[in-house]
Amino acid sequence: MKKTFIILSVTLLLGLITGACDFFDMELTEDPDAVVLADANPDYALNAMQVDFKNFLNNDDPANWNGVNKFGMEVVRMMNPWGGTYENAYNPTNFDDTWTLAYEGLLMDAHTFLPIYEESEWWIHAGITKILEAYTLVTLVDFFGDVPWTESFDAANFNPVVDDDQSVYDVAIAKLDEAILDLDKDALATPTSDMFYDGDPDAWKTLANTLKLKIYLNLRLIDEAGAASVINSLIADDDLISTSAQDWCFSYSRNTDNPDSRHPYFTYNYLNGGNDYMANYYMWTLYEEKPVVDPRIRYYFYRQVLEASEDFQALPCVGTDRPAHYPVEIPYCTLEDGYWGRDHLDDDGIPPDTRSRTLWGVYPAGGEFDSDIGLPGGAASGMQGAGVEVIMLDSYVKFMLAEAALTMGTTGDPRQYLLDAVESHINYVLAFGEEMAVQEFIPTQQDIDDYLAEVATLYDAATSEDERLEVIVKEYYISLFGNGVESYNLVKRTAMPSNLQPALLADPGNFPRTFNYPANCVNLNASIEQKPHTVQVFWDTNPAGIIQ
Repeated sequence: MKKTFIILSVTLLLGLITGACDFFDMELTEDPDAVVLADANPDYALNAMQVDFKNFLNNDDPANWNGVNKFGMEVVRMMNPWGGTYENAYNPTNFDDTWTLAYEGLLMDAHTFLPIYEESEWWIHAGITKILEAYTLVTLVDFFGDVPWTESFDAANFNPVVDDDQSVYDVAIAKLDEAILDLDKDALATPTSDMFYDGDPDAWKTLANTLKLKIYLNLRLIDEAGAASVINSLIADDDLISTSAQDWCFSYSRNTDNPDSRHPYFTYNYLNGGNDYMANYYMWTLYEEKPVVDPRIRYYFYRQVLEASEDFQALPCVGTDRPAHYPVEIPYCTLEDGYWGRDHLDDDGIPPDTRSRTLWGVYPAGGEFDSDIGLPGGAASGMQGAGVEVIMLDSYVKFMLAEAALTMGTTGDPRQYLLDAVESHINYVLAFGEEMAVQEFIPTQQDIDDYLAEVATLYDAATSEDERLEVIVKEYYISLFGNGVESYNLVKRTAMPSNLQPALLADPGNFPRTFNYPANCVNLNASIEQKPHTVQVFWDTNPAGIIQ
């Protein structure tokens, strides 16, 4: 379910909330001008937590666009990360805002207001808060490994230790179970500012069950039997996201007033020329890897030019030798017909190509539909930023069920789940971009059927479980455009797609199995030491070095 992006000023909200203080650097004096907890509005607090959650995924600060989605998309070749090597591409300071939004914002506010919600019998508020907590904690673990939890909110402790990452997963699972119970209770209040499901407890309960599916799919690598049992129970209970009406999304708008409510992908790339580079590999996956073009390509990408330049000043890789370590079938430098991106970890200087780079399209950024016009994008392009943050879709659930059925033998036919997932996502993208689509270029039903037939052919031609899993993973990967959390976990969990484009340098260092701790974490907390990004999260049992 989508809801228009209308929020109160974050400054106002935080002025009403006492929980948004830095637990790494707390002041022990009281601010006489601060609003005391007794005067804070718990309903506004839920709104503030949802704003922090959205920014944790994708910070909408146009001067400092970051967030877990961006980091995940970069390393899995949806976007190009700068730096030449993984070590250079990510500085601990890159993660400061993400850490702050999680700990100083959402988790601190949850710690502050949950007792109030429970005492007041505001059970919907409590259930929503616990679901946001659970997702945030799981994501922190997936991206950073061991993270603080048990000592995080002790005002007398300036140096909370990290908890074992598996124990934090256990906390998140317990939070989801508690949320499900809370949402079944008779609540004395309904949220007035729920940005996702309009305060519908049944929708939130369905989401909680769906997040358990996501979690236990990761856990299959360390406890296949236990994960299969839980997933079969979830399937039997029949309360997972199964239709687009239940999707967990955050909708942006065209609003440019304070706050600017446009999608950050749009503002970062359409207002002053393209800033991001799309990954050549990802565009090739949709355009050239199969004998049929993906029906979503004109919705995903907007080409500002319709052919690649032959001028090395505009495209520095033109005329250079293809790296010897690149497999022959993998793209290098550029694609046909103006799909202008960069190869993985290409950190060449910034040429005058901001009006040539392929931009985010109508989905998910609210940009322009690609109808072969080949003109630069601008502030008035397409949906003008009325895009969507896709967090959990019914198609994602079908892909997860396909993976579980294939690898663990859980209930259902993996082939049918796969085909249903692909069709559902295609329909979702086409419906989302319907406002801007030009009739001549809208995929026909025959185009969609041809694509589904090609996926079925690839699956049927596979001769092993790994080959069949490869088909499922590649299609899920394609459908995850815009979602760096699930795509990052997918690649770590399966070590697929197996043909990911190598880095431009033959030795880029190690793929981040988790990221470095943020600078504001290690610099302000004497209990935490920096770790290398080779450290693997507890459930990631795949061999070191298997992902390049």
